[in-house]
Amino acid sequence: MQEGSSKNTDTEGFDAVGGESESVYEVIFHEMEDAAFLLDVEAVDDDYAFVFRRNNASHQQRSGFSEDEFRGQTPRELLGDEQGAAVAANYRRCAEQEETIEYEESLDFPGGISHWRTKLTPITENGRVTGIIGVARDVTEEKRREKKLQRMDRRFKTVIDTMSAAVFLKDTDGKYLLINRACRELFGVDEDEDILGRSDDDLFPPDVAEAARSDDRRVIENGDTIEIEETVPTSAGNSVRLTRKSPVYDDDGEITALCGVSTDITDQKQREQELQRLKERFELAVEGANLGVWDWDIETDELTWTESMERLFGMDPGTFEGTYEAFAEYVHTDDLPTLEEEIAQAISTGEPLRTEYRIRSEDGKQLWVEGRAELVEDANGSRHMVGVLTDITDRKEYEEALKEAQKELRQIVDLVPDLVFVKNREGKYLLANEATAEAYGLTPEGVEGKLEADIIPSVDDSEEFRADDVEVIESGEPQKIPEEELMTADGERRILETTKIPYQTSGSGEDAVLGYARDVTELKKYEKQLEEQRDNLEVINQVVRHDIRNELQLVLGYAEILREHAAEDDAEYIEQILNATRDALDITTTAREVTKVMLRSEADRTPVGVQHVLETQMDEVRANYERTIVSVAGAIPDVRVLADDMLESVFRNLLNNAIVHNDKELREVTVSATTDDEWVRIRVADNGPGIPDDRKETVFGKEQKGLDSSGTGVGLYLVETLVTQYGGDVWIEDNDPDGAIFVVELPLAE
Repeated sequence: MQEGSSKNTDTEGFDAVGGESESVYEVIFHEMEDAAFLLDVEAVDDDYAFVFRRNNASHQQRSGFSEDEFRGQTPRELLGDEQGAAVAANYRRCAEQEETIEYEESLDFPGGISHWRTKLTPITENGRVTGIIGVARDVTEEKRREKKLQRMDRRFKTVIDTMSAAVFLKDTDGKYLLINRACRELFGVDEDEDILGRSDDDLFPPDVAEAARSDDRRVIENGDTIEIEETVPTSAGNSVRLTRKSPVYDDDGEITALCGVSTDITDQKQREQELQRLKERFELAVEGANLGVWDWDIETDELTWTESMERLFGMDPGTFEGTYEAFAEYVHTDDLPTLEEEIAQAISTGEPLRTEYRIRSEDGKQLWVEGRAELVEDANGSRHMVGVLTDITDRKEYEEALKEAQKELRQIVDLVPDLVFVKNREGKYLLANEATAEAYGLTPEGVEGKLEADIIPSVDDSEEFRADDVEVIESGEPQKIPEEELMTADGERRILETTKIPYQTSGSGEDAVLGYARDVTELKKYEKQLEEQRDNLEVINQVVRHDIRNELQLVLGYAEILREHAAEDDAEYIEQILNATRDALDITTTAREVTKVMLRSEADRTPVGVQHVLETQMDEVRANYERTIVSVAGAIPDVRVLADDMLESVFRNLLNNAIVHNDKELREVTVSATTDDEWVRIRVADNGPGIPDDRKETVFGKEQKGLDSSGTGVGLYLVETLVTQYGGDVWIEDNDPDGAIFVVELPLAE
């Protein structure tokens, strides 16, 4: 019905069986996802009397009121005086206005307090309102999310305003949308002054505003996140800032704004400058601590060594002759010419000297040393070369050992079946293992040193691969490419799963990318087959859920009509038809649920109330089976377990199993439950033939799970599967004197 309108409605249609339209409305009312209910309205004096008539399955599940509990109750009788009066007021408003109304309300049901968005539509007959149809949607979770978002928004604003960094938000035209307190203080803007809609042109000198606009364009046009140092003029003087600007995207991936966070680093920059000056003054002294330090007067050829220098050469303190020629006697003959050339170059250019060479110590040992020196002038204008000498023998030995290890590692890498390679920014292969080279029909030597475009058959592929490599190098972050195609030398197209990580080549420190690619061609084929099988299973599920169940419902409806008109001699056969049809419907329900379980990867467990679900299933069993007594021993505890909406399938299948496989004339099923601090245990006991010990494991289909199970049926397999997914357990015990007890143990929700 359209909002604000009403029409004559035959409320009796919901109870009829014969008419097609009535059946359609009945099914819609019963099966609709929203909670629906129907109440009678009677005008009494100047007021109205309201009596609930029906509620659908969704309303029963969400409210906790069964149809029997609901029918015939007034609002006050069902919901109490205060709450009943509140809902009756809305019913009265609908009846008085004689049009559809909508509102939101909070109701305290047996299952707990929930929030509803309710729509009431009046039913009129002969110009007066005789009933109301209500449709309600549970918006509890929506309300909870709204409150959570409001709390988060308040917290976010509080955090932003208490940050010491200046935070701002601009639109793509450079207009300010938001600034925090620190940003206002930086701009010199009062708290009550509206800055929204203003730009940098309104706040800063032209050169500063233009620089800010240029940086903003980089972020908005390229989607880059940038970090810059900038100087911002303020009333207290220039402020040196480290500003990070990032794009803000909408739900469609479009850049709609720019977010900036600016930190004051003025003091830090001053300290850095002071440290730099100190570093320049004391660098040689710091580097010379516990090292060999020397001073060579180039004009007089006098060479002064510290005691640490003499110890490095294995000399006794004070025994060095103090000349360049005496020093040269200790240098390895192969390294001396190069060393003298480097010294002469440093003297002529004034550039610092840094070199490595070998020396022979006084005790005959060969050492590797690193020499660093600078050309300086003393107060008299004489030129000196002052330097330090460091023993790097251990490092050199380590480098040699590393080279040997790299050779061994290369042999291991060549044995790896996956493609392993190293490429630089330009796409040149610096390393390729045997698997990589084989894919291109080459040897590792034929690949290494060549550009990617010279090896990969497709130039387009080459450009795409290189773009990925550059992205990894520049971002400094590993990248996983789930699928990329590679055309091998023999023309076969293979699918690779590739991981690339940023890498620096040893020695040169050149930026590169290290990659390893696994051939997943066969795996992808297998995954495709699994997906096709999954789709086929879904089609079967749809057939069971829709076509077969609809036909069975039709058979059930006609059989019930026949039962009303059939002769007494035929009643037994019609009853058999009804029982067989109900059993078939139960089978399709179980098959549908088994398919649902098979199609999902894992259960998304949430707290579910055991009492309501179990009692609902017991009510359905009582309604569906004659000559059956379903009773409860004690009280079902009102506890919640970690499960999902298929918990009802566990209880339904256990109850149906206890009845279907019971050979007694009067079938008895007793349900009980106990709890402790961590678990709830539900027991379903029957007076049937019982289950032998040697079959108590196989009835759940544990040996051959599926429709071909050797157990008593797929329903028990579904029970065992769901309980296991919920983190629980199920087993069978003997009942005294006859029958079996199925015990389900489920963990309590915290």
